[in-house]
Formats: sequence, C-alpha cells, structure tokens
Amino acid sequence: MNIQTFLRSGAYALLAAGSIAAAPVSPVSAESATELQVPYSAPANYIAHGKMFQERVTRVGNAPVWQIEFHGQNLVVIQGQDGLILVDTGMNRELATRALAKIRKEIGTQPVKAIIYTHHHTDHINGAAVFADPQDVASGAVPVFAASNFLKELADEGVATVPIVAARSAYMFGFALEGQEAADYHVGCCGRLGTASANTSGYIAPTQFVDVDGARDVEIAGVRMHLFHTGGEAASHIAVWLPDHRTLISGDEVQGPTFPQLHSMRGTKMRDAPRWVEALRRMQAFDAEHMVPLHGPVVSGTQRVKSLLSKYEDAIQYTHDQTIRLINKGLTVRELPEALDELPPFLRSDPYTGEYYGTVPDSARSYYVGYISWFSGDATELDPTPPIEAAQRTVELMGGRDRVLAAAMNAFKAGDAQWAAELTTPLIRINHEDMEARKIKAAAFRKLGYATDNSSRRGFYLMGAKELDGSLNRQNLTQRYVSADYVKRLPVPAMLQTLRFRVDPTRAGDADAKVRLNLGADGNWLLHLRNSTLKAVQLKDAPALDTPEAALDRAALAQLVSGSPVSGLVKAGQVTGAGADALERILSTVDFKAEPINLVVR
Repeated sequence: MNIQTFLRSGAYALLAAGSIAAAPVSPVSAESATELQVPYSAPANYIAHGKMFQERVTRVGNAPVWQIEFHGQNLVVIQGQDGLILVDTGMNRELATRALAKIRKEIGTQPVKAIIYTHHHTDHINGAAVFADPQDVASGAVPVFAASNFLKELADEGVATVPIVAARSAYMFGFALEGQEAADYHVGCCGRLGTASANTSGYIAPTQFVDVDGARDVEIAGVRMHLFHTGGEAASHIAVWLPDHRTLISGDEVQGPTFPQLHSMRGTKMRDAPRWVEALRRMQAFDAEHMVPLHGPVVSGTQRVKSLLSKYEDAIQYTHDQTIRLINKGLTVRELPEALDELPPFLRSDPYTGEYYGTVPDSARSYYVGYISWFSGDATELDPTPPIEAAQRTVELMGGRDRVLAAAMNAFKAGDAQWAAELTTPLIRINHEDMEARKIKAAAFRKLGYATDNSSRRGFYLMGAKELDGSLNRQNLTQRYVSADYVKRLPVPAMLQTLRFRVDPTRAGDADAKVRLNLGADGNWLLHLRNSTLKAVQLKDAPALDTPEAALDRAALAQLVSGSPVSGLVKAGQVTGAGADALERILSTVDFKAEPINLVVR
C-alpha cells in the first residue's frame, strides 16, 4: 500500500481521529501564515503543451481550405469558384472581425456564400453576422447549415443553465487568474484565452438543416460537400467531408490535442460516448488525407489521421465501457476514480490522449450519474442530515473548531493538501468568514493546482483559491462566456424559455395569469403562469379573444427578459395594449437577480 492509498484508506481515518484529539488547539499562528505561502510552479509538460497552440492561418495541403487558428477557437474557410464558405464563426464579433481581416489579407475578397455550424456551443456560432448580412441569410441568399436538433440543444444548454454554467466556466477557464498563474494557464484543448473582450454576439439562427442520424450532400460555389450528423461531443454536432480534396473537417469530435471532456465540468448534458465512438469510426472510413479540427492544429497524412482517430476512438470507448463494467460490479461514484485512475500505457498517445483537458476519473463519475443517477444504493443518502448541521456535528465529534483547524494545518505541512482541504471544508461551511480555515484551504488548492497538468482541474483549484482568500475579482467574470447582448440574439422561443427557469414560487404561488404577446413578424405567443410554472406557446390559429393582448417587438421582448420593468417600456410606448398589466403580474414573479458566483464557500 503506497502512502497516497494509505492516506485515503479507512485505517488512516481511525488514526486521523486520534491525531485530531492530540493536535495542538491554538489557532493558526503568524508563523503558519508564512508556511501557507505556496511557491508558484507548473508541470513542464503542461507548459510545453501550451506551445502547440498558435495564432496563425494554415492552408490545408493543396486544398482550397484554410484553418484560421486562434487561442481558444478555430474557424475554417473553404474557397469556392465565386465565394467562401465558413465553417464556424467564433465566440463573438470581436474575434470574427479579426478573423475576417486575416481572410481578406491571406485568402481573398470573395463574399461569403454559406456558413456551417458544426454544433451549438457559443464559441462556434457568435461571430456569424460579421461574415454575412442577416438580411441575406433571411432571404436565403446565404444559407446557414446546422443539425436539425441545433435549436433544441442551444436552448437546453445555452439558455436553461446559463447562469451557473457561466460561473463554472469562469472557474474552469481561469478567467480571473493573474500574474504567472495567468501567463502559464492554457485550456488543454484550445490554448490561452487572453484578456476579456466586449463579447458582442453576432449569432444568426440556422436556416438549412442536416437530419439527426442523417447526411446531406450540397454544392456551393462549385465545392462539393458531404455534411453528416455525428452527435458525439455535442448532440447537435455535424462534420464536413470534402470528397474532391480528401479533407475532413472534424469540428470538436476531436476536441484538440488532448483527451476529451466526455462530460464537461463546467456543466453540459452527458455526452453520448457510443455515438462519439461511432462518429470517429465513420470518419476513419473516409480515408482522409487531411483532418481539420476546430481546436488545435491541422493533422495531415492518411495514416496519421487514421491512427489518431482510431486511438481517440479506443480511448473514449475504453473509458466508457470500463466505467460501465465497474458500475455493474457495484462501485460507486466515489470509488470509480481510484479504480479507473488513468488510461493504460497502450492507449496513451501524447498529446491526443494526454489528459490535459478531460480526465478518465472525471468522466467515470459523470457516466455513473448519467446512467444510474446520483444514488449509490446506500439508503443513508436518501434523506441526509443538512450540510451545515452535519458539519457542526462532525466538527464537534472531532474535538471542536480549533482542533480541526490545527489538524488541517498539520496535514498541509505534512504535504497532504487534499486532506487539509477536506478538513477545512466543514469549518468554512459552519462559518463562511473563518478566514484561517479559508486560507489553509486556499493554500491546499494552490498546491494541488500547481501540481496538475490538467487545465480544467487547474482552473477550478486556482480560481477556488482566489475565492477562498478573498482575492477574486468578480467584475465581468462571466462576460467572456455570456453577455447581456447574447440574450437579444436568441430566437424568440429560447428568449421566452429563459423566463420559465426563473419563476420564484414564493412570489407566484398558485396564481393563474395569461397574456397574449403580439410580436408582429415573430408571431403571437401565449404566456401562461399557473401553479408557479410558466408556459410559452406559439399560437398557430386565431388568438383567443378572452386573453388580453400586449403588443411589442422583439427588441422590447429582449429588454423584458433581461429584467427591464414592464412599466418602463409601457411609458416609453414599447409595450402597448390591455395585456400590459397581466404581463407585469407574470413577470413580477420572475427572479432576474444574477446568480452569485460562489462555488467553494457554501
């Protein structure tokens, strides 16, 4: 039994209980504060890995295809006879504008004839209006292609859980890191994220669709393209095969030069590993000479592409299948990480199966929850003691706050940062202002964060340390993931859906209220509040006369779902009609307050 296994074992728990009773009870001393200073470090392989990502324009062999690579995201340009085809459009207008300047300088001045969204994630779709006039898209002159389930997936992941996902993304991507922590930090799939921009959305909704589980052959500007649904990294994912140039645009089905996140810790729906495996297998059948991912560099050479895809396929299938095997043996979500610690040597192919972004144990935990729920089978978990009460009882049994604090400090000095973090957690749960406990846990997080070469874990550790010691700058923390402008660009159904997840039952109760929204060109919608649930239904037939009407345009609706009061828009003449009072009643139950960014101290 090695020391780490021993430290996590039941035997050590018994010894630890005795050591707490015997530990010094004095609070953390001034000398201890010095001992909590953790010298900065980063693994050499993590630093080297970051150098793979460059800002550059790369022509793909002799094909009329260019990869425009930025830190954090790529775009792909296909040059046709009389125009360009864009595959993905970047995170925002600011990045798309930089990309367009590179296109005009290094590729050509032809107009954009079509846009293809590989999937619904915001770093792929929010620059579209820089490349195409929305009116040209609306008229059909510039088609925008996506999977047929694109809008549903965008609403599910880009609307329902945006507040918490934005906060978790800020941590996972290290948005508030400073100094050397920021200089060395890079996202393992994608590179450095740089400084925050205005993050103005240029999203345009798709107009042409590829059926789920299907494919579509199109020819635009003389370029033949085979668009096929893959659905692995995202349920809405499609990829592009250019048969005349033996070039595969793989999107995020190869998630960059790293082991992928099979379920992202920032917050996504569980990714379908069997479908992902099947997608990678189908890609191998194309015998591609070039593979162009939307994160990371171009991969060329038929054998190299096929080998990479097959190893990637096997790494994902191994992680998924072995997790299922261990679940069936009765292992729980807490036991899986130790049992399935990392990929075996025969599946390691650095960097593409190196765990710089996703990890095997984190994926295993996600699959446990996705397949058989959070419940381990131990009925103790069904009605647990509330967390604060459990913390109070536990600390009391361990000898009180000072003994636990001293034991945590001793663990930290002995080199067991994980145990120090675990010991201080109930103290902070009892008293959020216990700065001695918070500083020990912050130091423990820094020690753990500096040691890991996984960017996602590194981000959560180092951002968590800043939250704990009070140095976290929360200003505009989530702006790079989602901005106020983002909501205004959403389709009307998604815009209305943002409201349903914010109804506060203490305000709504059993109220029953209806209003018909006349949105002009965007149709008539019934907004119905009933039993603290809010429903938004588009009216296909003639609207019911007994439901009061509020007339407004899409811009006014965007203001309402962003929290502007109905009364102000009525006064400005932007909302009219007898239904304004009913609309105000309904929206008064909606909690527009931004979610607190507080992931560690709770």
